[in-house]
This record gives sequence, structure tokens and C-alpha cells, in this order.
Amino acid sequence: MHNRALLALAFTALVWGVTGVFARAFSLAAGPVDALIIRTIAVAVVFFLALLPRANFWIAEKDCPRLFLVSLIGMGGYFSFSVFGFVDAPSGIGMLIMSTQPLIIALLARLAGIEKISVMTVIGLVVSFAGSALLVAGEDLSTSTSSATEVIFGCILIFFAGVAWAIFVVFSKPLIVEYGALKITALSNILIMPPILILAFIPQLGADPVKTVLNLQSDAIASLVFLTFLGATLSVVTWNYAAGILKPSTLGASLYVVPVLAIGAGWLMLAEPITTHILVAAAIILAGVAIAQVRRGTPASDEEVA
Repeated sequence: MHNRALLALAFTALVWGVTGVFARAFSLAAGPVDALIIRTIAVAVVFFLALLPRANFWIAEKDCPRLFLVSLIGMGGYFSFSVFGFVDAPSGIGMLIMSTQPLIIALLARLAGIEKISVMTVIGLVVSFAGSALLVAGEDLSTSTSSATEVIFGCILIFFAGVAWAIFVVFSKPLIVEYGALKITALSNILIMPPILILAFIPQLGADPVKTVLNLQSDAIASLVFLTFLGATLSVVTWNYAAGILKPSTLGASLYVVPVLAIGAGWLMLAEPITTHILVAAAIILAGVAIAQVRRGTPASDEEVA
């Protein structure tokens, strides 16, 4: 079981490491609005089919407000901000911004009065966010598709995607304890589909997801398949499986591999440059995340790593 859990963790890190590449490729190919609609529908259908055999859709009425909160603001915000952000932000830089999520989660949990925040976490926050500021400053970030200003704006959107995901993680915990991770994740993805579908009927946005799907090239279809079946579903299952068996320190170590893989995948698959500036900023960001994990010389708990 331990070896299978390690394989599951390695698979998860690999998938998450290259997700930014496929997210950016699909957002560019389909356009952000159509990409958001198509991805939302695809993921919702997969999760609906996962719950269908047992008709496992019910939750108590008292839990509905919380479910709607984490779905519309958390899950919906994460999808929306990340899809629009990756239109302009290179995948490697975007995933580096995403790597600050554990710190955002810790800060939000403190603001919500759910857990205390240590001095090391505060130091980690300052160091990591300083690295993020360095990442988007002092160098020409323009790409073949976006100006430097657009890249910075894309990074800001991706940061807000991390904030939205932190909202989901922190406030969905009681629901996950009660109903299980699969059910709450599935219901959240299903619930965001109706409001996002409304975008298709706003003429000013120029969305036409049906036409876009019919005209997708093979590489865009491959990106959609990857994002739907690996990035948003199977990798979540393998992470939860590994989390139930492995030590928190092992899980935490895997999170540092993801942005490194993302930078390499962006260079290899999208020809994104790897500069000294990016490497230095990446080292500072990851150092901040590592500092924040220190708890009196012991590894962080699984809740703090998640």
C-alpha cells in the first residue's frame, strides 16, 4: 500500500506540474469565455456520472448555504480566475503564483478563526509574497501573445484563483468530513455549471462554445481531455488516496516539485523561457512556503499541508 501511495503521489505531482501548460494551451485555443464554459461542462458531466450510480446527490438542508458558498465563490472563482489568467500568464510563472496557495489557506484559516497562525507562517508569507513580487517585476515578461502588462494582470488573476481555492479548502472542510471529498467536490463542480452557462447567452461576450468545440484542433482536444479527466478528477482521487496513507511530510515535499515541473513543462512544451530572474524568484517563493511549514522543528500537519 505504501508503494502504491507513493506512485499515486508521484502521478498527482506530475499531473499538477503540467496542468498549467494544458490550461494555457486550451485557454488560448478556445478563448477564455468559451474555455471556461466548455471546461466547466466537461468536468461537471464527469462528476455527475461519478455520483449517478448511487444517486448520491443529497445533503442536509442546513449544509446547503455552505455548499453554495464554497461552490460559487470557491470552485467557481478558481475556475474563472485561472482560465482567464492563463490566457496571458505563462504556465510556469502562473504555477509559481499558484504555489503560494498553502500560505493563503493558512492566512484565511486564521482570519476565519479556524486555526492559529505562527510566527514562522508570517515570515513565510512575507518571503513568499516578496518572491512573487520579484517574479513580476524587473524583467520584460511580454510573450508572443501578451504584453508585459497583460502578463502581470494574468498573474494577478491567477493569484485570485488561489484565494478562491483557499476559500473552498477552508470552508468546505466540515462538509468533506460529513459527506466525503468526492461528493462535495462533485457537487461543487455541478453547481457552478448553471451560472457559468449564462455567459453563453450574453451577446457582448461573443461566446459560442458549440462552434468552438466543433472547430477544436487535435492539440486543443487533447488539452481538454487532460484537464477534464486528469487535472480536475483523477489527480484529486490519487491525492486523497496518498494523503490517507503517507506521512504529511512526504505529502508536503511533493508540493515543492509541482512548480519546478511546471517551469520545465512550460519550457519544453510551450517554449517559455527559463531565466535567472525566474529561477531566483522561484527559489524565494518556495523558500517562503517551506518556512511557513515549520512547526517547532516538526513537519506540518496534513491539514496545514493541504
